[in-house]
Amino acid sequence: MTEAAPLKEQYFERRKIREAIAFAEAGGIAVHRNFDHYHGSTIRGMVRERPFLHIIGLRPALEEWGRQHGLRPEWIQPEKRRKVAHYDVFGSRAADLIESLTTRS
Repeated sequence: MTEAAPLKEQYFERRKIREAIAFAEAGGIAVHRNFDHYHGSTIRGMVRERPFLHIIGLRPALEEWGRQHGLRPEWIQPEKRRKVAHYDVFGSRAADLIESLTTRS
């Protein structure tokens, strides 16, 4: 069995949502820093904590990225007005992801 090639991913700050969506629509995985107004709310029995990210991509690429990062496909938020879907990632997992993507050379 061959291992899948790593997916192209890029971090985008809060005000770069258009750029993040364009990157994802082109086949990449956009890691977009979202506003933290969900802090303290619950989803699927988990309390959401800062920081809060949307991981955006075309569904097949997003499902693969999720498998590589321990996320279930049923957690993907559906496509709406665009052809991309997203995962919600928050707390320490989000902080680790931000650090790994912003400290790359």
